[in-house]
Amino acid sequence: MVRWLGGQLLMKSLLSKIYGLIASLRVFLYQKGILQSHRLKHPVISVGNLTVGGTGKTPLVGFLAQILQKAGYQPVILSRGYKRNNKSPVLLVSDIREVFCDPKECGDEPYLLARKLEGVPVVVGKCRYQAGRLLEDRYPNLIYILDDGYQHLQLKRNLNILILDATDPFGDHHLLPAGRLREPTRALARADTIVITRSHIPSATENLEEHIRRWNKQVPISYFHHDVTGLYDARTGSRFQARDFLGSSVIALAAIGSPHVFLYDLEHYQMKISDRFLFRDHHPFSQSELNRVLKRLEEVQARAIVTTEKDAVRLKELDFQEGQIFVLQIEPQPEDLPEFKKEFLNEVKFLLEAH
Repeated sequence: MVRWLGGQLLMKSLLSKIYGLIASLRVFLYQKGILQSHRLKHPVISVGNLTVGGTGKTPLVGFLAQILQKAGYQPVILSRGYKRNNKSPVLLVSDIREVFCDPKECGDEPYLLARKLEGVPVVVGKCRYQAGRLLEDRYPNLIYILDDGYQHLQLKRNLNILILDATDPFGDHHLLPAGRLREPTRALARADTIVITRSHIPSATENLEEHIRRWNKQVPISYFHHDVTGLYDARTGSRFQARDFLGSSVIALAAIGSPHVFLYDLEHYQMKISDRFLFRDHHPFSQSELNRVLKRLEEVQARAIVTTEKDAVRLKELDFQEGQIFVLQIEPQPEDLPEFKKEFLNEVKFLLEAH
């Protein structure tokens, strides 16, 4: 058994080295123009990360879209549509008026953004350049937000925003498949600005900044925490304050990249976690799986099941009753909101002038 485990670790280590070489070669070929990048007519703001799994990327994309919208721009979100059933090369999820797809068709994250961001079109496609061209001439003051775009080098971007999760910024510094890194940490050098999310959770941010400065000495760094803004009933939409659940016994249900952060938020608001059901990121819940959770809810006499907004879109078609499942709502917030907005919009104005 020990020899088998040792062999598995050795194989993963070897595969990680091969993966790292391929990832670095790919970046080099794009930088030298051997692999071609395409430019859209309007500016592109890329938001991405170095690791697989959750870093708070989707809430930040929505946050930036709202800033742009309130400033008079027309943001359009370009996403891959991970694990979507509709395999069309380009799929319009929403325009400025309505949502055209369900979560299974377009993927849970694009659907969540489309539902939350009224007036912000969302388009999915494996090739984000093709996706962007769909709406290229339809709106004035258009600015694209490239969701999960740090490694999507076939589309040129005007601003490269890299997100790092303060609680696990580099996935133990191991590349896939041994760890969670998509590319070596020297990729920090490509970032125009870095956003460190979940800064409200205790972590070694001083060491993190030292590592960033090793590869990118001048990049601006912003710290974001996230606020729990309330909960709502997943069946009826009825809204509640977080304080309404203080001291309540709950069951945690999540299929996200960083479930430990979700559990931290529940405990921070003094909810007592009677049991937890955690699945792989983007897991498609079945009715039988939900029935197990509902049965456990009855067995332990907890007040409710609490889940995330991303998970809620995959639960909406399943059978459950009012008052059984509640959705925790979070909003990203920078340490200095007015200053962040000012600097971000100044950068956008510069991009428009230079584009």
